[in-house]
Amino acid sequence: MAAPLDTVPQLAADARVIRWSGKGIKVDEVAARLLDLRQSASDEEGYPLTRASVMNLIVFATDPRQIELAIATVDELALRHPSRAIVVAARPGRDFTLSAEVAIHSHPLASHGLVYERVVLHPMGADPDGLDTLVIPLLIPHLQSFLWWLGRPDPQDSALRSLASVCDRLILDSSAGSAAHLKDISEQLGPSTPATPEIAGFGRLVIGDMTWTRLDPFREALARIFDESGRSAFLEGMALVEITGHRGVTHDVSPGEVLLAGWLASRLGCTTPTWTHGGVSMRLEGADRRVIFNFSGVKGYRAGAAGDAAPIDSIRVVAELGRRKLSVKVHWQGHEGRLSISETGKPVVRRSVALPQPDETEVLSRELARLGRDRVFEDAMASAARIETVLTN
Repeated sequence: MAAPLDTVPQLAADARVIRWSGKGIKVDEVAARLLDLRQSASDEEGYPLTRASVMNLIVFATDPRQIELAIATVDELALRHPSRAIVVAARPGRDFTLSAEVAIHSHPLASHGLVYERVVLHPMGADPDGLDTLVIPLLIPHLQSFLWWLGRPDPQDSALRSLASVCDRLILDSSAGSAAHLKDISEQLGPSTPATPEIAGFGRLVIGDMTWTRLDPFREALARIFDESGRSAFLEGMALVEITGHRGVTHDVSPGEVLLAGWLASRLGCTTPTWTHGGVSMRLEGADRRVIFNFSGVKGYRAGAAGDAAPIDSIRVVAELGRRKLSVKVHWQGHEGRLSISETGKPVVRRSVALPQPDETEVLSRELARLGRDRVFEDAMASAARIETVLTN
């Protein structure tokens, strides 16, 4: 029996939410109730509220903590990215049943407009290949659809492929899996195109990675270092890149480490990786030399220590131009980095640099704000996939 319509004031004085819930229902009834709630919503003066959604946001989660995170995050992002959010909280079961919760949030800052609509679907015993049939009736036509995948980023996952088939953009978190998934993601998600034969995963479906976004401050800091004092010339003489990940010494190389290496390799024009002790050796395009990429963990590392949200502990790069040598090291500590620069003929520079680590809501917000394909990320992912292939063979 479906629960009756009710209006529930939020704890915050400046917001209101109208809710409906039902058990043992069909998805068509959820769509109908969603329409009823939207039509019944009005402001204090009795004027009907219009929809303000700019996207469809589908979230897939199975763990209760993931479901809580999904709901809290889309609620927090309501004003920046108003959407019709559909949280698919799937559970295994012998027979299929569907429960659902619908909420429409209004806010006075959105004049005569709905901030967003949220649906939480609880399908039990659903066929993973058919999850798309549960969300299609709930999508707002003519709006882009985003899939935020909170599980392991395995392209072979039937649920992922099903939901991704109705979306324009996939947002995943490669750190929820292993670095080996990077190759699978780049090759198997989405059709290949003649223009990108080596990047088969970046066809119609635009892919974003929250681990990549967490690396933004680190990549920006490195770029600024080489923009200063004419150091950009040293990029042609890059010889060694040492990346230390937030992991134990005996743990496998993390996706964040390989992505950072892939970014540097793709920007430098490094190709044809071959295995070397501790990492890979890559040929520097247009030069008769190779760049070594080494990977390591932190001695005495303890999981759950402060700052673990950052994928990288430190990076050290060494470059040579004739008789001149440059060594740069950045160590990430919380929201600050310790920078050390040693250059032939110049005093050693040691200073702090800002390395703000965005929280998960901000990371998702940045991914939702990206328009079109991120070619730099695609190049980095493809290069990372080649590096990972060498590391695991």
